[in-house]
Parts: sequence; C-alpha cells; structure tokens
Amino acid sequence: MNKAMIWSRSSVLMAVIIGILGLVPAGEAAAATIRVPTDYSTIQKAIDVAGKGDMVQVSQGTYYENITLKEGVTLEGGWNKDFSSRDISAYVTTLDGSSNKGWVVLGANEATLDGFTVINGTEAVLEDNTTTGAGINCESTSPTIINNIIKANEPGGIYCSGCSAIIKNNVITNNKQAGINVEKGSSPKIEGNIIRDNNDAGIRTGDMPASQLEVRNNILNNNRAGIDAQSATGTINNNIIYENREAGIRCSITPLNIINNTITANGQAGINVQDPAAVPTMKNNIITHNKDAGIRSGGQGYSYNLLFDNNLTENCDPYYLWCVRRQYGGYEDEESYLDRGGIIADPLYVDAVNHDYHLRPGSPAIDAGDPDPGFNDANFGPSLGASINDMGAYGGPFTIPEERKANDSPQANAGSLQQVYVADKVILDGSGSSDPNGDAITYHWEFVSRPEASRAELEDPTTTVNSAFRADAPGDYVVRLIVKDRWGKASDPHSVTITALLNHPPTANADEVDSQFSVGDTVTLYGIGSNDPDGDPLTYRWEILSRPPGSGAVLSDVNSSDPMLMLDRSGSYAVQLVVNDGKADSPPDMVYVSTIHQAVDGKRNVPADYPTIQMAIDAANPGDDIIVQKGIYHENIIIDKYINLIGIGWPEIDGGSAEGNVNTVSIAYLGERAGKIEGFIVTGGGLGPRGHGIYVWDSSPEITNNKVTGNRHNSIGIHGKAAQTGNTKIHNNLIYDNGVGIGNGLGSNAHIYNNQIYNNHIVGVGSRGGAIPRIEGNAIYGNHIGVGAREPASPRIKGNQIFDNVFGITISPLSTMEIFAGEDIVIENNLIINNSQRGISITSFNLSKVIILNNTIDSNNQRAWEQGGGVLFGWPHAGKFTAILENNIITNNREFGIGNYTGTEWVPVSGATIINNYNNVWNNDKDYGGCDLSDTENAGKCLQAGDKDISQDPLFVSVDSIKNGNYFLSQQDSGQDFNSPSVDAGSKDAAGLGLGSYTTRTDKAGDTGIVDMGYHYPKAPLP
Repeated sequence: MNKAMIWSRSSVLMAVIIGILGLVPAGEAAAATIRVPTDYSTIQKAIDVAGKGDMVQVSQGTYYENITLKEGVTLEGGWNKDFSSRDISAYVTTLDGSSNKGWVVLGANEATLDGFTVINGTEAVLEDNTTTGAGINCESTSPTIINNIIKANEPGGIYCSGCSAIIKNNVITNNKQAGINVEKGSSPKIEGNIIRDNNDAGIRTGDMPASQLEVRNNILNNNRAGIDAQSATGTINNNIIYENREAGIRCSITPLNIINNTITANGQAGINVQDPAAVPTMKNNIITHNKDAGIRSGGQGYSYNLLFDNNLTENCDPYYLWCVRRQYGGYEDEESYLDRGGIIADPLYVDAVNHDYHLRPGSPAIDAGDPDPGFNDANFGPSLGASINDMGAYGGPFTIPEERKANDSPQANAGSLQQVYVADKVILDGSGSSDPNGDAITYHWEFVSRPEASRAELEDPTTTVNSAFRADAPGDYVVRLIVKDRWGKASDPHSVTITALLNHPPTANADEVDSQFSVGDTVTLYGIGSNDPDGDPLTYRWEILSRPPGSGAVLSDVNSSDPMLMLDRSGSYAVQLVVNDGKADSPPDMVYVSTIHQAVDGKRNVPADYPTIQMAIDAANPGDDIIVQKGIYHENIIIDKYINLIGIGWPEIDGGSAEGNVNTVSIAYLGERAGKIEGFIVTGGGLGPRGHGIYVWDSSPEITNNKVTGNRHNSIGIHGKAAQTGNTKIHNNLIYDNGVGIGNGLGSNAHIYNNQIYNNHIVGVGSRGGAIPRIEGNAIYGNHIGVGAREPASPRIKGNQIFDNVFGITISPLSTMEIFAGEDIVIENNLIINNSQRGISITSFNLSKVIILNNTIDSNNQRAWEQGGGVLFGWPHAGKFTAILENNIITNNREFGIGNYTGTEWVPVSGATIINNYNNVWNNDKDYGGCDLSDTENAGKCLQAGDKDISQDPLFVSVDSIKNGNYFLSQQDSGQDFNSPSVDAGSKDAAGLGLGSYTTRTDKAGDTGIVDMGYHYPKAPLP
C-alpha cells in the first residue's frame, strides 16, 4: 500500500471521527492547523495529510526537502519553536533543496507559500532531455507566493509556465539565471517584490505563446536586465528599476503599458523596444542616468515622461539638439519632445546615492504626468502636489500608501514691492509660496489696507496663485496672503505693499531719420511721437550731443516738437530729446543723422567719424573700408552693400544675447560682392535657432582672423544657394564657446579652413538642408560633436584634426526624416583621436553614400560606451546606405574599431553595405563589431576584415613641435629603425589621391608611390 493511500484513508477516518463527535456543523469541514515538526517530522508529510483550507505551520530551522504544494493548503514559515510567536525575520525557516536535483518547491493551484527562505534548487535533466528546476516551480499551477526569500537557485528563482501565480512581497536574489522566469502564456501578478543580484533578468519572459504580465510596485536592482518582457504583453506600473547591468526594461511585442516607473542608472537603455514595429505605451515614467538612451523605441509610443542624464549627457541643456536626441535614442528635436509632454530635467530625487527615489518638493515631475483623471495620484504620500499624476514610481493610482513623518506649515510669499500708477491693473504673484512637504497649496488673498478714497476689490481672492486689482487712487495698498496645504494647515501671513503714484512719466520718441543727406541739407527732426499716458501736455528739450569736427550746426528751436538741423559738415550728428509733462522728465531718446560723402582713401573711421558701426555702413559707398577701433559696440549690424569691416585692437560687437532669432552681424543678398570681416570679437547672437553671431544669406564674404564667441546659438551661419555662397571663405578664426561653431544650411557651399573651432556646446561645424561645405585643415576639439549633420547634407571633411570631442564626426539627418540620398559624403585624411565616445558615427537616418579614406582613427571611446568606438555604421537602427573604407588606420579604440549595427537579437537585419579594404585595424577591443560571428544563422551579415585589410602595430612616431604630432609613421628613410606596415600599403597612388604634397614622415618629405595608410600631415597651412 503506498503512502498516498494511507494519507488519504487517514483523512477520511479523521473526518468521520470529527463528524461523530459533532465538533463542526453538518456539511462543513473545519480548517485544520498542522505543525512541523510538532505534528509531523517533515513538511511534505504535513502537506500530504492536509486538506483544502488547512494551514501547515513550520517552525524555524532548515529543512532539507523538495516539497510539492497541495491545492488549497497554506504553508506558513517563520514560527518559533513552541508556535507562540511568528516573525519571519527572527525565526528563519529555510527550505534547502540541495539533497536532491530539481526544484525546491513545486506549486499547486490555490496553494500558498508564505514566509520561507527557499535555497539551492538545482537544474535536473528529465528522461525526455528537457530540464526542470528553480527555487519554486509553477508549471501549469497558480499558487500564491508571499513574504519569502528565494535565493541561490538554478536555473532561476521562480519558474512560471502556463501559470497565473500571485508573487508578492518576496526577496528574490542571487539566482543563477532569472529571478522570475515567465513563459508559455502565463499571467502572473508580480507585486511588491525586491528582485536583485540575479545573473539573468530580474523578470524574464520566454517561450511563446506570449505571457501577460502584471508587474507593480517592485524594486529590481543589479540583475542582467531589470524586466525582459520580450515575450509578454500586459502592464508594468510603479516599479523602481535601477543599476541593472543591461536595459531597465526590454520589450518586443504589444500591447504593453509601461506607466509610472522610475528607471535609473541601468547599463543600457532605460526602456529598449527591440522590434521597431512594436509600439508599447510608455507614459509618466522617470528615466534617468541610464548608460544608453532613456527610451529607445524608434520615436514611437511615449508621452509625459521625464528623462535626464541618459546616454552620458549629464546635466545637458535640452535646448541643444544632441541633448534631446541622445535621451530618445536618436529621435526628437528641441521642440518635438515638448509636444509629447516630455521633460528633460533633474527629477530631484531625495537621495539617489542611497537609492531613495522619492521626489523632493519642487521636483519638475510633480503634477507633470498625463492630466487624464485616470492617471491621477491616489495616495499622499508618497505622491506630492495636487492630484494630477506625479511622474515616476511614487505617482499615479497604484502607489502604496505611506505615512508622512510630519506635516510642516506651508510658507506664503505675496511677492515683491511694486510701484504702479493710478488706473494700472496690479497683478499679485504668490508663486514664491511653497510647502516644505511638497503638498499642493491653496491661496487666500485679502486687503490689509488701501487708500481712503479707494474702492478697489481683489479678483479671485481665494482660488489662484495670482490675484489682481485696479489701483483707483494714489497711495499704498497692503495685501496679505495666507496659503494652506491639502490637509488644511495654514501658513503665517505674508504681506506686500503696492504704491500707486498719480502721475505717469512721459516717454520721449525722437523718430529715426530714414533718408541719407548731403552737406548743406536741412533735416527736420520729429519728436511728435512722444507721449504721456495721463494725457498731460508735453514740453520738448532737444540737445546736440555730438557734431562732426568743425561743425557749428545748431537746432532751429530746441523747444519745438519738430526742430530743423542744417548739416554744415560731412559726418555724423547725435541729437538727444527729453520731454516733460509738467511734473517729471522722460528718459532721453537719441536720433543720429549722417551725411553721404566720398570717404578719404575709401576709409570711414569708427568712432572718430561715426559713433556706431551701423552709421558708418549706412554712409559708406560700395568698396569702402570701415575701420573700427578697440571698444565695445552694442549693435546689431546689417551689411547690405559691398564693404570691408576691419577691426583694430579687437573691437567687440555685442548683439545683446536676446532670446529670439537675433543676429549680431547680418550679411544678405550680396552674392560674391560681400566684402570682408576681419579683426573683431563677435558675440551676443540670439538664442533662437536662427540667431547668429554672423549670419550669411546668399552671399560670399571672407570672414578671417576674428574671435567669434559667446553666441547663444550659432556663431557663424552660411545659408543659401551654392552659386551665391560658393566663394565664402571662413579661415584663421577662433570660434569657441557658442552653441554651434559654424552652421551650413539650405544648399550653401562655404570653404571653411584653418580655423580653431573648440568648446562649442552643440557642434563645431554643422550641416543641414542640402549644404555641401568644404571643411579643411581645421583644428576641431572640445565640442560635443566635432563635425555633424542633422539633415541630409554632404560635407567634404578633409585634412582636419578632430579630437577631444564627445563625438568626432556624426552624420545623423533629422530623426525620422529619411528623406533622400544626397551627394556623396567624403571623410578624407583626417586625424580623429581621443573623442570620448565615437570617432565617426554614420547613423541609420543617413541614406547618402559615405567615402572614408586615409584617416587615422585612434583611441576613441575611452569611457567604453557600448555603442562607441572608432567607426559605427547604423544605430539606432540598421543602416541602408553604402560606405567605402580604404587606407585608414583604426587603432586602440574601446569596444570596436569598425562596427556595423545589424539590429537586435530578435530582429536581425543586414545593416549598411560596407566595402572595406586596405585598412590597418589593430588593437581595438573588437576590431570588427556589430554581430556575433558564432551565430551561424546570421554570421553572413557580420562585418569582417576586407581581403587587403591588415591588423598590425602601425608604429606611430612623434614630432613634439607639431600639435597632435604623435601619428607620423616609422620609416627608415626618415631615420627610424623600422618601416611601419602601413607605409606603401594603401590602394592607389598618393599623387592620384591628392596626398603627394602631404606627409607621414618625420622629415616632412611628401608621400610618393603607393599611398601610405592613415592621416597625412600638411607641409603648410592651406592658402
């Protein structure tokens, strides 16, 4: 007779005895409590004898068993020896499966496992060569697993196949593979667990059919990936997913809702959507400090998320394109992410170092989620502010309530003292009020006092942050503000005084004089545009502040509204107007009058002849030189004729650094007769995307020997048709500390050479809109991107030294706009070194053919960024373009020398077509990267060495007197002991490639015969 039959008969006998004794009502079975080891020596014996609804209590200790749960039976650990007290932390009850192969606990429907430490499950091979194991195995069963520690099991902590288990409030750690493995149509509820330190994902999904997840309020830390949901749909809400070695969340199929999670400091993307065709819903998340993008999803599926410092962007300014794109995996621009409710800002965690990801009061994530009421916050704390969704794990309707330690009083701030005038509308501002606990506050305004004659009333005194009133009498108005938090706790009052004056000061308006005049002309000045807000009559007071040398000019009537001025000498006249309303003077206003005359020797002097540069330009004849002496000129200059602007002693032109599309110097529609700008400091270009230090449209100026710095967006921008801009020469300038160093757009074709372009926040030299700039012989360093393209453009990048940028060269046409293939992009004979992430990056958005010849690409990506290295083709998707690599030296780069992104493991594709030959690719972490050659199914798509590629030490030698002179090639003819393997190893004749007058030799002899691989130094700067 087997044990199961004995236990079954015993159960029947016990039921009969209970019925005879009348211990339970007829028709009901009493739930029994069975104790181990008091009643049974092993847990399994107790389970076997238990019936549905029974409780098996297990006292502290270690039980070397592999147990099978039973339907409807609760197994409860954490009891002390005499079962008088239960504390799962103090009375540890361990199930140790090391005595047998396989799982430690086998699940059962409606069974509960509560309060155990489950360890040492092992993987076992079954008769059909399949495997089994795990700490808890729930194959086709759906138990409740709560309050357990599940650690050091193999292959994983919990295995869920075809199950609907409830997995709640467990610690799942240090398992050989996944913490929880879900597959084959499972639908578990995974809530409130700590899942950490597992060798595979914290939660992993596997074999199809797709499972449906409900993952809520978990902490996932230091797993391979946080949640690998590639075979699952469902919801992922209110989890904290941090410091996992790969992605925070990885997914491939939909529908999948990823809402109100905090995802931070993971080793790859915060959220990585593996299949470009999948569009999960990603909403109300805080995603920060991930090593790759915050969201990598092909530009789809996300709204109302806060992203910050992903992809090594640190505290970058979201006004800069690169800052935005790198958060979103190559997508979005400075405005489009805002249209999706996105925020790029520090979320203000309470203590990220110690992993407290609650929000501090004042966080930009508070009340910033989707305003749909279905996402409203439900629990305060942990949520802060009003009821609108707080982004992150502590916002929304599914947070776990937290008890607040204290409720401090809010603080009212009624704003600053104001001086206004009678009849003005006064706006009161309480926005400086705050609550130290982060609660939403309500506002209560009231008058403390007002002038005796006033009948003013406050607008909306008890609802809004701003109240208002109309000052109807002169005198002081004192207004008090009290604020209350959501719990009704009030602040101390704060008052503000508004003083209303009876008289508005007048405004002088000395109209500009539009016409130009000659000596002997009489000019009428117009002050009639002056005004007084109170309607008081005005008196006028004109004064000539400056005249040309020798002038005796006077005004016809200094007290007239419209006096006349006779011009008796050539030059410039400055006249000031002040008006008075009988009570007060206005601020002064100026008008300038200049004469047209032939300049001596074609030169006009500023400030000797003209007080402003613009006045000199306006008075000039075509071909004149305008000589500007040292000084600061606060002007926005328009050059609309052929003149040369020459600075002496580095005069500074400051355009004012305005918010909009403001240019410090504008040159437009002059074609080839655009003159020269030389010898200036040009600063203060506006912040708008079309704001410039020097703006060039359909013109070909020469811009040389200037310092162009401190322009909020573009330093120099060249735009317009190639025929009109093709003779633009920008050379020998220092271009630094701007947003963009030099921008090229709308088909322009400038020649940019021999400049130092450094420390610009976005890009050193950028191209867009079909531009074909010639970028030659520049030193480009310390920028975010050295040379870049954000729309289809075809730069010719030759002979530059591009170093110490974040990205050396990045060709990434605007996000989703795979518009067209332009002319070939040429990257030839550049020294591309020590860029912190990539040397050359040709992203998947490019469609143009790329030709990469004779570059030395060395020591890039020293931060070992996963998608960094020497040259990367594709990313964030596989490329569709063709690239030719010949005669390059690609050495000492971290991650890879040459990489071709070929999609994800779930969606592998061919990638860009790479024709590589005659390169020396040596000593990179991986010389050729992009896919796994051991993957025999897809190995044919992998980038491999070309037939003529070599992999040998190039034997670099240094010339200390030359900037970056460490990349000459060892050659016996120039005095070294050995010949570099890269000498005479290229594809063609050096002269035929235009490199015969350049050198790789320390004795500066030109390259002859077959071209040497790598960068050739110039013998002299470009003319």
